[in-house]
Amino acid sequence: EWDDVLLAEESMDDLFESNDAEDESEEPAETPNTPVAPEQDAVTSETPADAERLTAEPAAPADQGAQPQPSATADEAMLAAPQSTTPVAPETVAAGSQSTFRMSGFVQNEAAYTYASPDHFSKFRTRAKVKLGGRLSERVKWQLAGDLSYDPNYDFNHFYNSSVRRDQSVDGYIDESFLDIDADSWEIRLGRQHIVWGEMVGLFFGDVVSALDLREFVLPDFETIRIPQWAARAEYFNSNFHADLIWLPFVTGNELGKFGSDFYLFPIELPDGVRANFRHDKMPHDVGEDSGFGARVSYLLDGWDMSLFYYTSPDRNQALIRRIEVAPSNFDLTFLPTHNRIHQVGATIAKDLGSVVLKAEAVETTDRLISRSSLLDADGLAKSNELRYVIGADWSGDGHNINVQVFQTWLQDHKPDMIFHELESGFSVLLTSTHFDPKITPEILWIRGLDRNEWLLEAKLTWNLSNDWRGILGADVFHGPQTGVLGEFHAKDRVYYELRYSF
Repeated sequence: EWDDVLLAEESMDDLFESNDAEDESEEPAETPNTPVAPEQDAVTSETPADAERLTAEPAAPADQGAQPQPSATADEAMLAAPQSTTPVAPETVAAGSQSTFRMSGFVQNEAAYTYASPDHFSKFRTRAKVKLGGRLSERVKWQLAGDLSYDPNYDFNHFYNSSVRRDQSVDGYIDESFLDIDADSWEIRLGRQHIVWGEMVGLFFGDVVSALDLREFVLPDFETIRIPQWAARAEYFNSNFHADLIWLPFVTGNELGKFGSDFYLFPIELPDGVRANFRHDKMPHDVGEDSGFGARVSYLLDGWDMSLFYYTSPDRNQALIRRIEVAPSNFDLTFLPTHNRIHQVGATIAKDLGSVVLKAEAVETTDRLISRSSLLDADGLAKSNELRYVIGADWSGDGHNINVQVFQTWLQDHKPDMIFHELESGFSVLLTSTHFDPKITPEILWIRGLDRNEWLLEAKLTWNLSNDWRGILGADVFHGPQTGVLGEFHAKDRVYYELRYSF
């Protein structure tokens, strides 16, 4: 089931934060178109800009003595593209000070052209990410970070409606900014941070805490998809045992963008003459009532990396309450985002067998709101418990890397008119290689949904031109029916490039 993973109307994580009034309607689109201790976070006070990447790089060949590292995953959106290595910046030592002061980050230009009909330029964004870090004392470290981007394509290209242009022209947010406190066996982090609990390559299952920017679906790098949460986190380390306690005073939801954008997740075909109006979405922010709480424990036993976790919060995935408004000549559908509280229990396991690493994750979610297609249903939603699980294997050798993963979603309270089947299945194959040139990495990711004959093919070539410069050329191709999570983007095939300077 793609539901909790790649679904806007099901439960796709909510918009990040809207500055607009909560009750203002969107303009309808013209056409409905081994526990590691300490655990590796997305960004630490020791980690320079591009080292924050949340997906582990493909495992090094066995003959080099390197072991594949578990990759981070993210909570409700199963699919994401593989990542590439980038250089990191050295620390700068403040003159006359015993502490270190570090500044790192990158500036990146990225452009995309959608060649499927109707063809159009879909992106020409310049993005800057800057992080500052240092120490207040022997036991206290700090980091401040921000992300700012501008895309003139949305100012001058009137292919998109005004809501989309306002949403995606200029964007900025506070990136990971926190205090780290060393308390012997405990490490405490206070502030805006990534909390990564999953270990699958390119898929989001066990990472039930992280928020996602899905305005380009799951196509960009993890570091630009992930949105940190405001949280207090305490981690305990003792030999092979690791415990993680978290409290989120309020939850940040996923950023979905606006209806009418290229990758707004809405796999529903509207009848001719029916307009869809979408209200602004905003996560509930009452500290206490709307807070998130969670705990995770992990243990390494005879090479088996095992973990269990529990997390509860308002669903970062929005569900859309449907209202039918009848006019003399037609009727409109109005969708109101909502976020009910859910409870999630999950487990992860990994085993290193040398050149092969086996991994599995499972997450049970209670009271998830699922969309229904019948217009006879009052609000177009029904609650269902949901089990999602994935099994995968990584192989590496002679500079080549292969990852294969099989996943399923089971809606345990399925209704016949839900837009997803009771049991939905898929698989992914990721191929990467540094065999021919360590500076040039070709990557192919194929994600296949088995229930609607839909798939996504991502192909890219990453070239590390120097220690500071990286370039990428790539293409994304979709196939499937309009009502599929992948197939709904069949007219969004694109080619793109990225050029990054890291400092």
